[in-house]
Amino acid sequence: MTAVVIGASSGLGRALSVELARTGHAVLLVASDARDLAALAADLQLRHGVQVGTLALDLAVAADPGARVMEALAGLPTISALLLPVGMSRSDDDGSLGPAAIGQLLAINLHAPIAVAHALLPSLLESRAAIVGFGSIAGARGRSRNIVYAAAKRGLETFFESLRHRHLPTALRVQFYRLGFLRSNLTFGMKLPLPVAEPVAVARKVIAGLRKGSFDRYQPRWWGMIALIVRCLPWFAFRRMKD
Repeated sequence: MTAVVIGASSGLGRALSVELARTGHAVLLVASDARDLAALAADLQLRHGVQVGTLALDLAVAADPGARVMEALAGLPTISALLLPVGMSRSDDDGSLGPAAIGQLLAINLHAPIAVAHALLPSLLESRAAIVGFGSIAGARGRSRNIVYAAAKRGLETFFESLRHRHLPTALRVQFYRLGFLRSNLTFGMKLPLPVAEPVAVARKVIAGLRKGSFDRYQPRWWGMIALIVRCLPWFAFRRMKD
């Protein structure tokens, strides 16, 4: 069975790819840099002896990313899971972005995951597979930072809620994780108010949960309480949270 990882070459996507291969899954790795993909694929094949396919794809400009992923699946075993850890944020996403930058953020964080999910949905249903999406604590409540990114992640959350509503867990396992701070190149050097999670630890929990039905949860779990507090703050208090 083949697991497809969109955004496979770095951060959580890379950790998920390694964990999938370690547990015996064939994998299709999708990311923008062909050299990174080739190196990762060679490493996974050598260490774990699994079948690995790769697809270099720039999700910011791909008009039909789902069709490209479907083509890349040819010759690989039946799909068992689609994981969508792809994401991009910008430090200047504060209401001052131009149309091109807005389009890039929406394409990577919202359009591409939905387009790929729609294209692969018939195959996912046929094999009674799992589809796994990843949101962000940034979507808990709109703030003056990460404006477009948070809007896209909240939109993706709604899309996964619709999938859960439409499909029984016995036909399609729909899983969505709202992530807190992860250790990555995006958080490197930042002064964050709460601890960061290690991608490897999160990846192991995600892969261990692939067969556990449909759900929507925070990862790490304690972020759920933080999000609840943020959502319940009265406006006069919330508006002071600028950092």
